[in-house]
Amino acid sequence: MGSDDLLHDVPSGGALEGERMLAAILNSLSEAVITVGRDHRIASFNRAAERLVGIPGADALGKDCREVLRASFGPAQHDCPMGELGDGGKPRVDVEGTLVRADGRIVPVSASWAFFTSETGEVHGFVISFRSFEEIERIAEERKSKFPFRDIVGKTPRIRRIFDLVEVVKDTDSTVLITGESGTGKGLFARAIHDLSPRREKPFVKVNAAALTETLLESELFGHVKGAFTGAVADKVGRFEAADGGTIFLDEIGEISPAIQVKLLRVLQEHEFERVGSSRTQRADVRVIAATNRELKEEMRAGRFREDLFYRLNVIPLVVPPLRERREDIPLLVDHVLKSLRKRGLDRVRAVSPDAMRHLMEYPWPGNVRELENVLERGAVCSRGSVLGMEDIADEVREHGRARPKEPPVVPATDHLAARDAVPLRSTDAAATEERDLLLRALEAHRWNKGAAAATLGIDRSTLWRKMKRLGIA
Repeated sequence: MGSDDLLHDVPSGGALEGERMLAAILNSLSEAVITVGRDHRIASFNRAAERLVGIPGADALGKDCREVLRASFGPAQHDCPMGELGDGGKPRVDVEGTLVRADGRIVPVSASWAFFTSETGEVHGFVISFRSFEEIERIAEERKSKFPFRDIVGKTPRIRRIFDLVEVVKDTDSTVLITGESGTGKGLFARAIHDLSPRREKPFVKVNAAALTETLLESELFGHVKGAFTGAVADKVGRFEAADGGTIFLDEIGEISPAIQVKLLRVLQEHEFERVGSSRTQRADVRVIAATNRELKEEMRAGRFREDLFYRLNVIPLVVPPLRERREDIPLLVDHVLKSLRKRGLDRVRAVSPDAMRHLMEYPWPGNVRELENVLERGAVCSRGSVLGMEDIADEVREHGRARPKEPPVVPATDHLAARDAVPLRSTDAAATEERDLLLRALEAHRWNKGAAAATLGIDRSTLWRKMKRLGIA
C-alpha cells in the first residue's frame, strides 16, 4: 500500500500534500493505526496495521471495520468504538484484548482509541491503535540481551556508582572482589562484568565454594585424573580449564579451606595449576571474579583467610549495599519482580497498594532482594485481585509495620483521593502536599506508567491525569 492510498476521498492541492504528509507519519509508526468513518468504513490503514492484521491496506480501505478487525476487549467491549458510534462509547487507553488475524491466529493486543467529533459533539468517526504483546515482548528481550544490567534495578547513588565502576573495569582483566550480604545480587554484577568485557563470547563459569567439601571443591576447580581418589573412574576437566579464555566466578570465596587458598593463590599469581593426582602443570587464561558475604579482614585477623590471597583478590573491590540502605529502589524492584512473575504465568497481580508499598519500604529486609522476591511471589500466588494489598504481604512485613510507633491512620486510596478531588485545595494546604507525594510515589513505583499507577491508587486513569494537572505534576 502506497502512502497515497492511506486515505480515500482525498482533496486536491495543498490538502493533498497534507494527506501525503499524514500518510508518511502514520506509516513510520510501529503501532498499527486505523481510522474509521461514521459509517464504520475504514479510511486509513497504516503499514503496521497490514503486518498485524495480515491483509494489504488496499483490501481493508472502504471495508466495514467490524469485518476486518475481529477484536475483543472483555469487560470494556461496550465502550469499543466498533460498536454503534451513537451508543456513548468512551475514549480508552491501553485496553487489553485479542485480535483475530486474517490467517485465523489469535494475537494478544493492547488497544487505544479516540473519537473524531464536531464542535457540536457529533461523532464523525474514530482512530484506533493496536500494539501486539508478542512484538512488545520480542523488542524487550532484544534490548535486554544487549543490556547487561537488565536484571539489576536501582537508581540510588550507591548503585549508580557501582554501574560506573563496572563500566570502567569492563575492558580489563583485573580481578574483582564483590562483597555484600546474602541476597543482594552479587552474582548479577559478576555476570554483568563478564557480559560487558571482551571475554563475553567465552565461557562464564560459576563455582559455589560453600556447596562443596574440600576434596570435591579442589576437583571441581582444578579437575582430576583417573584413580586420583576413590570414585575417580575417569579424567575430569576442572572449572578453570572449562573457563579458559573467559571468566570464572568464585562465589562464597570466604568459605574455602586454607589448603585450597594456597592453590588458588598460585593460579592468581602464575595462572598455573595441576589436576588432582597429576604432576603435569597446566595453564588457563581466566579472569577471576570472587564474591563473599563475609568480612574477609576479620577472617584474616582470625587466621582463617590468607592475607596474600585477599590482596590478590581485592584488586577491584565492589561493595553491593543491602536493601535497607537503598530503600528508594524498592518501588522499582517491586515493579521489576512483578513483571518477572508475569512472565512465569503469575500474571494476576499488576500493582501494589500504597499502604502495602509503605510497609515494604519500611521493612528492614534481612534477606535483601531475594527476600523481597519471595514475599512478592507469595503475594502474587495468594492474592485474589490485581492489586497486592496489606492482606497479601507476608506476616513478618505486616508485623514490623505494626511494631513501629503509631502514625496517623492511612485513608484507603480510593476514598482518600476522591475526597481530595471533590474539594479544591489551596496551594498552602498540607493535604495537597500529602496527596502530591502519594501520586509521585505511585508514578515512580511504576516508572510513570499512568495506567498502572492509577490501578495502584484505586482511581481511573482520567482522574489521575486531572489530579496531576491540578497538583502541577508534569
